[in-house]
Amino acid sequence: MGSLPSEKARSRKLSALWLGYLGWLVASGTIGLLKKLGYSDIAPHQLAVFIAAATVAHGIGCAMVFFGWDSRFRFDPHFVLIPNWFFFAPVAAYGFYAVGTARDLMLIGWLMGFFFLAGHVRFWCVLLTACYYMLLYLGILVVMSGLHGQHPDYVREAVRIGAFLAVCVFLAALLDRFASQKAHLKESVAQLREKDREITRLNEKLSLFVSDPLVRHLSKDEGRALFGHSRKKITIFFSDICRFSTITDTMEPEEMAEQLNEYFHEMIQLVLQHKGTLDKLMGDGIMVLFGAPDDMDPAEGAYRCVQMAAAMQAKLKELNHKWTLKGLPHTLQVRMGAHTGLSVVGTFGSDRWLNYTAIGSQVNVAARLQQTAEPGQMLISRATYALIAEKIHARDLGPMSLKGLHQPVHIYECLGLDTQGASRRLLEEGPGYFISLQPDVMEETKMRELARVLAALAETRKASKG
Repeated sequence: MGSLPSEKARSRKLSALWLGYLGWLVASGTIGLLKKLGYSDIAPHQLAVFIAAATVAHGIGCAMVFFGWDSRFRFDPHFVLIPNWFFFAPVAAYGFYAVGTARDLMLIGWLMGFFFLAGHVRFWCVLLTACYYMLLYLGILVVMSGLHGQHPDYVREAVRIGAFLAVCVFLAALLDRFASQKAHLKESVAQLREKDREITRLNEKLSLFVSDPLVRHLSKDEGRALFGHSRKKITIFFSDICRFSTITDTMEPEEMAEQLNEYFHEMIQLVLQHKGTLDKLMGDGIMVLFGAPDDMDPAEGAYRCVQMAAAMQAKLKELNHKWTLKGLPHTLQVRMGAHTGLSVVGTFGSDRWLNYTAIGSQVNVAARLQQTAEPGQMLISRATYALIAEKIHARDLGPMSLKGLHQPVHIYECLGLDTQGASRRLLEEGPGYFISLQPDVMEETKMRELARVLAALAETRKASKG
């Protein structure tokens, strides 16, 4: 026993039934028009019986759908919503009998009706339905002829039926082919959708292991921009947690992993917010690129880097406060370093494993700056400072020899962002000179030394003219 249909299925079936009933009314109107034009000898009472039978069949169909009785019938060659063989087929057969001389025209209508089944029915369904309609018609013809004492031309009727069934065989084969192609296409589309969902799931998982800018470039031009190598002026950023090895020795692995993951989660969010490219995580360290693979003005990349570093330090204070309240035994301090320069960027590795990164001496400078920094300190090179001098507060630490580098590097300690802008700076520019001074940051001895240098230059220039 079938279960009651859902409201959505019931509504769909009732809509189809009313649409079918509209078809009966159109057919009745067509028959009436054919009679008026002289193409049909249907009697008024026959047309009335036809309309009444269609209305009764429609009412029975609606009642079956409303009460859920249609779910008890499984066999239906039309794949329609109710068992039309029991109700609608006899009505159609009687209508075909009643139209008289217009039967050939009605056969054309039937054939056109089969075309509307294309893609929804199979060979045996069409052929069996056509045979069933014709058998019903012959039965009605024999019964009605006996009641009226008539002798129909059975040879003509047999030829008409044979021609009709022959065309139905052709249409059935054609529709069966269409239905097969539709089924194959539907199956192919379902497979493609499943593959698409699978690829989407894999891409979502892959994006967890690859930085967002790299994912975007991989989807464009087959990733050609990534698989090559180019020289770009970029800003390289390194950060590292101080005394991390000591901290790990005093904490449970699960507790340490939870704290480190929370730290990385917040830091990586800040990297993405400032449009940096996460190059790699190295234990407790982070390497970020600004200006690769997305092109970025060097000054913009340097400033975004400093902004990100300031945001990281502020977020780390929040995290340390949170961890203290949770009773964790250690807070974290981070060293940071950044340098701007020409580096070779691209993919490096083998045909089985690749990594997009930057290489060259400029990367080594940034790494050494991070290693040189004190806990909570960010060091930047003069190359980076020169690009953003008007936008940050920095303390000049002077040239410094770094491990592994042949030449000293002029280093600045980044103290923060300058939110007041040029009002706190003295800028002078003219033929042969450009001076940018930060009085609030310069030490008094440096100011005196600068004044002596300028005075000595003036004296030298005056003496040369005298």
